[in-house]
Amino acid sequence: MKKSILISLVLMAALFTEAAEWRALSVAESAAAGGANRVLTMDSTDLTETTANTAQTLTVAVPAKTACILTMAVLDTAFDTAATNVTACTVTVGDGTDADLFLAAMVLASDGTEVWKKYGQAASSLSLGKKVYTSADTLDFVFTPDSAQALSAMISGSAKFYFLIQ
Repeated sequence: MKKSILISLVLMAALFTEAAEWRALSVAESAAAGGANRVLTMDSTDLTETTANTAQTLTVAVPAKTACILTMAVLDTAFDTAATNVTACTVTVGDGTDADLFLAAMVLASDGTEVWKKYGQAASSLSLGKKVYTSADTLDFVFTPDSAQALSAMISGSAKFYFLIQ
């Protein structure tokens, strides 16, 4: 038993070393987040693409023999620029084989259409939103701005992505 717990902790440490801000959840937080045991926070400072209407992909390594489920995404602060309200900014979460495996487009823009909470694909599908990785891969977070904005122009915005990782 101790050996399997240690192996799980080593795998999680390997998974969470490349991302923005990962942290483990308490038991109470896990219950409130649909059973997730990790949360990744991404904010406007992570977005560095300077070309308007150009998506940016932020990746997190997933080691082989890891199971992942996105339980929910939460928009803490809508994404916005200094000049004007952003009219479109979305995020999808997938991997190297399926761009929206975990989360179909979630609107993050501060124009009144933002989605504050969204369950991962696993909440509505038996096959989407969860995956056991037999070989190493990446979780891909694709941020897409509106046609007039560059992602690097964002001065505010923060979203959390809750995962069950085993």
